Amino acid sequence: MKKAAVILVAFVFSLGAFGQAKAFIPEPGEGLSFNTSSLMVVGAPGSFTSSWKANSQEFQLLRENTIGLSHFGLAYGVGYSGHFYHGNLHVDVASNGQQILENLDGQSYISNRLATEYVDGILELRYRSNANKNGRYTRIYVGGLIGYLTDSYSYLETENYRVKFYNIGGFSTLRYGAYFKAGRGPFNLYYYYGLNPIVESGVLVPELGAATSQNIGLSITL
Repeated sequence: MKKAAVILVAFVFSLGAFGQAKAFIPEPGEGLSFNTSSLMVVGAPGSFTSSWKANSQEFQLLRENTIGLSHFGLAYGVGYSGHFYHGNLHVDVASNGQQILENLDGQSYISNRLATEYVDGILELRYRSNANKNGRYTRIYVGGLIGYLTDSYSYLETENYRVKFYNIGGFSTLRYGAYFKAGRGPFNLYYYYGLNPIVESGVLVPELGAATSQNIGLSITL
């Protein structure tokens, strides 16, 4: 009887050890993400022509809570983003503060852009596979964000002239949308789908009033 009890205890411990060997232990999630991407203006009803230089740059600081002993986690945090609409439209500001929209088609210039900056709140659902011997794993992250406009400006540079006007009105106070990150290692594919209109009032409405933004580029996660 005593021998049978010893065998039973040994068997239970062996099952526990086998179960622990097969258990998935989540890897710690990244806390910093830098997203650099090409900025596409979608659905512009006017004569706006975007340049290949148009881009977005985003910094995100995130904290993650893993969902049990699973491949999933939920991350949240804040970010700061800049969006640079290089193209053929310039907003000039008169001495009385009136904004004037100019189309630069046919004119020579070095650089012309409209720009916005936002503070973003972020929520991200994460999936990570088992890590290999080098500690790398496949990641698929799906997230959403909402941002608050902190600055906007127009900038124009020609061979003998350079001007920058701050606080250009009319851009959407809030930006919101969904994004996707996927890859293996620190460099990942990044795609963002904006849901808000780029502008909501002012001289840019006839050109960009129905336009939204999309981004495709790289996300560097650390």
